[in-house]
Amino acid sequence: MYPSGAVVGAAPAAAPSAASRVEKATSHLLMGPDWAVNLEICDILNADVWQTKDVVKAVKKRLQNKDPKVQFFALTLLETMMKNCGEYVRFEVAEQHVLQEMVKIIQKKNDMQVRDKILLLLDSWQEAFGGPGSKYLQYHWAYLEVKTTGVVFPKRPIDAPPIFTPPATHNSSSPRYAAGSLSDRMSSDVETLSLGDLNNIRNVTDLLNDMVHALNPSDRTAVNDEIITDLVTQCRSNQQKLLQFVSSTGNEQLLKQGLEINDLLQSVLSKYDAVVSGAPLAVEAPVRETIEAPAVKPSAPPENNDIANEEEDEFAQLAQRYF
Repeated sequence: MYPSGAVVGAAPAAAPSAASRVEKATSHLLMGPDWAVNLEICDILNADVWQTKDVVKAVKKRLQNKDPKVQFFALTLLETMMKNCGEYVRFEVAEQHVLQEMVKIIQKKNDMQVRDKILLLLDSWQEAFGGPGSKYLQYHWAYLEVKTTGVVFPKRPIDAPPIFTPPATHNSSSPRYAAGSLSDRMSSDVETLSLGDLNNIRNVTDLLNDMVHALNPSDRTAVNDEIITDLVTQCRSNQQKLLQFVSSTGNEQLLKQGLEINDLLQSVLSKYDAVVSGAPLAVEAPVRETIEAPAVKPSAPPENNDIANEEEDEFAQLAQRYF
């Protein structure tokens, strides 16, 4: 679903496929970016926004290519689209988890040119979207996820052109930027967050998670139970507090805790929203992470493959973001 307020006409009966041109624009045979094809793709998307999702998916697939040259050309194409195509591309990049794919590439410590390109884009995009008060928080969280690992972002040249045109100033009265006033109202509470406060937020999140797992989606009375709805409201409020907190704290330990708890919050709230909408829930490991002593000593040690799979599942769960 596209951003609210957007006016989209019926899809044209016949239009050139931009997705089919993505591979050409990112070919490993190129000596440099093919600007003609890149701009052609942008022109097609501006004329037919219905192709945006397929194009973004195609770009993401090229980012997953093992060839650093292909990855770099994919990033260049993505940068060009972000700068020239506007709202629909920004929405789909967040929706299709392209930012998460970019973070993965950084974590793998691949080609330095690709790595620096990603860092510059993440830095520029989070700044252009206005940081924690932005419309799409996924860009800000991707930036923070990289920053908290200690990665140093390269400095942008002073005379470098903007990655894309920034939105209107935060002083705008538009509801799109109402988060700014919310930040002001919450600032005093956010400044007092401690490790104990973060643990309390985690406990509330765990409680909601347990209740959501126990829900029968067909029982609308249970779904709308007052206790559950109150917990959901509290968790959404806590998520906003966490966002403001991690954006301002200088304590690395608390920053890491805040980011981890936000992951849990996002996961639980997404599950609740899926239940409310009637969507099927994906089978996954529990969100809560606890270490408990086994009640009964196992008769045989677990297989090494089982341990490896459990560790991979836990890592994937922590790394996952809903953008």
